[in-house]
Amino acid sequence: MTYQGESLFNKEYFDKWYFNYRKLKPYASKNELPNVNTDKELAQWVNIQRRIRHLLPDELKEKLEELNCVIEETTNSWNAMYGQLVLFVQETGHTFIPDDEKHEQLKDWLMRQIINKGLLSESQLQQLDRLEVDWDIPISRDHRWNQMYWRLTDFYTAFGHCRVPRRWPEDKQLALWVIMQRKMHMKGKLSEDRERRLNELKFTWSIRDVYDAQWEVFFQQLVAYSRRHGHCRVPYKHTKLVSWIERQRLSRQKHQLSQDRYKRLEEIGFIWSCDDMKRRSWEERYEQLEEYKKNNGHCFVPTNYSENKSLGTWVATQRRLEAKGKLQEAKKKRLDQLGFLWGKGVKHKLQSVYDKQWNDNFEKLKAYRQEHGSCQVSLKIDPVLQQWASWQRKLFYKGKLSQARINLLNEIHFPWSVQEGYWMKMYEALADFRVQFGHTCVPFRWEPNPQLAAWVYRIRANKQSLNTQKVELLEQIGFKWTFRRRSILPWESMYKRLIEFKENNGHTHVPVKWHEDQKLGKWVSRMRHAREKLDPERVLLLEAIGFEWGHRFASKKDSPTNG
Repeated sequence: MTYQGESLFNKEYFDKWYFNYRKLKPYASKNELPNVNTDKELAQWVNIQRRIRHLLPDELKEKLEELNCVIEETTNSWNAMYGQLVLFVQETGHTFIPDDEKHEQLKDWLMRQIINKGLLSESQLQQLDRLEVDWDIPISRDHRWNQMYWRLTDFYTAFGHCRVPRRWPEDKQLALWVIMQRKMHMKGKLSEDRERRLNELKFTWSIRDVYDAQWEVFFQQLVAYSRRHGHCRVPYKHTKLVSWIERQRLSRQKHQLSQDRYKRLEEIGFIWSCDDMKRRSWEERYEQLEEYKKNNGHCFVPTNYSENKSLGTWVATQRRLEAKGKLQEAKKKRLDQLGFLWGKGVKHKLQSVYDKQWNDNFEKLKAYRQEHGSCQVSLKIDPVLQQWASWQRKLFYKGKLSQARINLLNEIHFPWSVQEGYWMKMYEALADFRVQFGHTCVPFRWEPNPQLAAWVYRIRANKQSLNTQKVELLEQIGFKWTFRRRSILPWESMYKRLIEFKENNGHTHVPVKWHEDQKLGKWVSRMRHAREKLDPERVLLLEAIGFEWGHRFASKKDSPTNG
């Protein structure tokens, strides 16, 4: 839980997420998804991921993108509603949907897009702009409340509570809305219906209850840390937990800490004195340095020592204190006994240690790429290597990474941004496709690699957002940008209706004047007559579902079942 910034995506969340992800992979390899009959719990989890995808960390989003069937289903759902909006605009010439039962679902969907404009992709915004959607349309209070309620429902589904962190960066609007519901409730201005609906999500009405829950979660984090490490001296890298610990000390000094909380902290060995904590911390680091020397034969711990960054920082601090004459003589003698070096000779020796450490990590990265196919290191598989790779990116963008190291990383196709890894993986797959087939028109739901087909579609849809380097890479392999954006969605909509027709009837012989869908019959006829003028990719899409170009119906009265 968090109220003021504790990470919602903690280790427990990642562990549970990857457990379900591994269960999903066998389904995705067959381009299938679980259902209530095959695995009810997993099917529910997949639905949750679709709904909260915009809230997930980049690493988890990329993992879902690799399982194209999950994302494709989400995209198809959005496109289906967009297709309904296209038809409405074609019939009426505008996007002002009436308040009636017939259009209730479509209006609700459009209002959701307007309210959640900041969560839409660039491609989705462009598609809605082409229909001249009025983003400033007045929205009723009920409609806006309902949309925020569903966003809170997604949050509850993901995290099991409604305690949205204040100033939560993923959805600041939702965080403010939750606070407003509490205020309205306290003033007696929240309707019974809204109160009932929020209670269904176990909404926390009392701000005191929120703070109590926050205290309990941080306390349990400290308990877990104490069990793992045998003490409560939490390093500063755990910034939020350390801040909470300092607040407990301050509360005790001001006599504001309850007796119950004081007892619970005492039971786990909480350190109330900062001086006492510093003394214990120094002894702990000294013991770690002894162990380091035993394993490495020296005391030259790099500042960014990946296995124990705190030790590297501590060693540097001892040298700095000694240089300023502020290191206690007793401590200096104990460090001297370990062969600790001071002064000018240290820098040269440390550099050789840094170089060895960098080379060791580079070799680990090469091995990772050989095993996993890319240099996009997963935090779950190897957190230490992932942090090292992230640090190389930071050094690169600050201009502090040597050209020699840049060249080495480029040789193994190191992605200089998080998103770059997946993009290059798909690009290489497309280049292989072109070598094999002579073109880049990947058929819709191409069975050997359905993810590639979806990626190609997104590339065309988002051409304007691509940088010059990526455009040049695509054009080097003859990538086609020929889809006309004004016609692609209506064409795709009719294509999907043809797929449904085939699934129901076993063929694509739609009568020209088929009474159930005359537009589809006429569209199929136009496709046959326009074969020579059709884009090659559309020809491939039609042939992929068994479309027969030479077919003619003998009678206008033909039906799908007897055609």
